[in-house]
Amino acid sequence: MPLPAWKKVLVVDLGFLGDTVHSIPAIRALAQAGSQVDVLTTNVGQDLLQMVPDMNRAWVVPLSKPSPPPWRHWQTLRDIRAQKYDGAISFVGSDRNLFCTGWSGARYRIAHLTGRNSWFARCRLTQRIPQRDRANPVYEQRLSVLQELGWLGSNPGWAWQIPWEDHSWATGHISTSTIHFSISAASSPLNEWPLDFWAETLRQVWKKSPQTKFLSTGTGSEREIARQSDLVSLVQDERFQIFFDPMPMSRLAALLERATLHVGLDSGVLHLAMALGKPTVSLFRESVGRPGWVPRGLKHRTLIKKCPCNETGQNKCFESRPLCLSLVTPQEVAQAVLAALDEKL
Repeated sequence: MPLPAWKKVLVVDLGFLGDTVHSIPAIRALAQAGSQVDVLTTNVGQDLLQMVPDMNRAWVVPLSKPSPPPWRHWQTLRDIRAQKYDGAISFVGSDRNLFCTGWSGARYRIAHLTGRNSWFARCRLTQRIPQRDRANPVYEQRLSVLQELGWLGSNPGWAWQIPWEDHSWATGHISTSTIHFSISAASSPLNEWPLDFWAETLRQVWKKSPQTKFLSTGTGSEREIARQSDLVSLVQDERFQIFFDPMPMSRLAALLERATLHVGLDSGVLHLAMALGKPTVSLFRESVGRPGWVPRGLKHRTLIKKCPCNETGQNKCFESRPLCLSLVTPQEVAQAVLAALDEKL
């Protein structure tokens, strides 16, 4: 059957940067099928979606760590219910997403179940889509939810409208021989690599490619600023530049487009770089859902280590220093970076 001829659709996407990046192809597919697409999202999601031309409107639920219980969003849900959406879809099966989908007031309330959910979160759904194959890229998993509903189109991919002033800013602040890298992970410190390893990687790259510059950005949180400051002290080289203050998604996107490649962890910035078509070098610890999040293709290089914490469900790391990622050596990362640079020449 074809996708229902919905005039107005609400996509419930209460995740953070990486989640929203992987939802964009499905959002664009709905729009190109003829629907007006609104998205219930977070602050960072709204910032990102402003660059997506097929999006109509963003409803924002501020989330933090720890986040408030889902029913605290009731005033926003009341406003959403007044819109009388034809359909509401959640591609992520967290209780918060399911709760907001079920109480959206849409005629059809559909959710992709990705884990164990409470009865209360699931009770008002009209259709539940079983878990997709987690070996597929996350954005493909979300498109396959639409296929389950009758969508017959092809993957529209990503489209970005980055303001001219952000492109101009990026051109004025970094050269094309600059590598962007992320040293922090908002999801968990156990996704991070030791700072002394980052410093040694830069030194090894400079031995073979002394003209290369490195640039690091962050969210401006106290913890990330502390990590960035510590790395500055370890590196002590003018070829290493840091932007301590947070920047709008449009400016970060312009910066990533300007950079030679992105090097980093399993974090939202990695997925944004991938969606912008940039080559990447990334570090992952093994997990059940890991294959879906790893960038695919010849321009992407990934270093993966088995994770005892994920395998046993018990944290065996000391003072949040990840034992598994610590097995990735600076030599391995530097070699991957230099190989990526050689391909760009």
